[in-house]
Amino acid sequence: MNEKSLSVLEQYDFNVYKTSRDRGGIILNTNQGLKLLYECNKAETHYEHEDKITQALLQTGFVNVDTYCRNKEGKLIAISDENRKYIVKDWFDGRECDIMNLSDACGAVRTLAQLHINLNTLSSSNEDMMSGLEFTSNVIDYNFQFLKKTKELKMVNNYLRNKKKRTEFERIARDHFQMFYEEALRATKMIENLNYSERLENAKRTSELCHGNYSYHNVLFSSRCIAVTNFDRCKINSQISDLYQFMRKLLEKNNWDIKLAYKMIEEYDNVKKISDIDLQLLAVLFAYPEKFWKIINYYFNSNKSWIPRKSIEKLELVISQNPLREKFVDTIA
Repeated sequence: MNEKSLSVLEQYDFNVYKTSRDRGGIILNTNQGLKLLYECNKAETHYEHEDKITQALLQTGFVNVDTYCRNKEGKLIAISDENRKYIVKDWFDGRECDIMNLSDACGAVRTLAQLHINLNTLSSSNEDMMSGLEFTSNVIDYNFQFLKKTKELKMVNNYLRNKKKRTEFERIARDHFQMFYEEALRATKMIENLNYSERLENAKRTSELCHGNYSYHNVLFSSRCIAVTNFDRCKINSQISDLYQFMRKLLEKNNWDIKLAYKMIEEYDNVKKISDIDLQLLAVLFAYPEKFWKIINYYFNSNKSWIPRKSIEKLELVISQNPLREKFVDTIA
């Protein structure tokens, strides 16, 4: 993004006092508060979809979200003289959630629980908005995903087994593959026994919305609030998947601290009660060796002739942490 892009700001009715680069765009200090300007590369319907969600959330009382700003013509996308497309959203003077900080982690989880309550209010009270959004294709069927990922693991294992000369990464992966593969099989069996399909159908029937990308990057802490940003992956799915996504990254960074894990579940449950089926689903999601699959999948779909040291370190870490992860899963399964 170059300085010429700032010319599109003439299309908006706010005055800009100061600019700075951040978050992949330009932070604007304006007479209407902080804004974020960035170049967009998706269809306008994508942003309209997200805007409907955040605007509806505002109506439920969940106000600390990054809503989009329309220009003087009422459009979300502004086109520059160079025919580049830009978009502006409301922003917050804050920092990303620090998942190594207990206070931040607790605040983020409580905020997530409240967000889910407001999303449920939105789903049940705004039929016009829900009917105008296409969520169904985004629904995650974890039963299908587990089967697909486990099949991919088996394929990579066969590849490594038949390879005569292995790199350090491949030797380490091959030596520990069976352990993770058996975990994947067990988790797949667990979700089949859980009858997740029925839980998924209930989510579809009630239009149960989740954020879809609730990571520490998208939770901002300022002096006045905790804000949630980037609703572009908002989808119909069991909301416990948001808690799983946030907790998995947190626990990976905190060496699968069981006390911390239970603290996060407690913080969420204090705001929004977790049903027995969702607690079981949370256990099943943690039972699948997701991080190992991600590392192996990245390896298999990248240049195998040169494997960065970083990939080896990630693999060694997930192997060393696995007994702790298994211990945690055993306590909640």
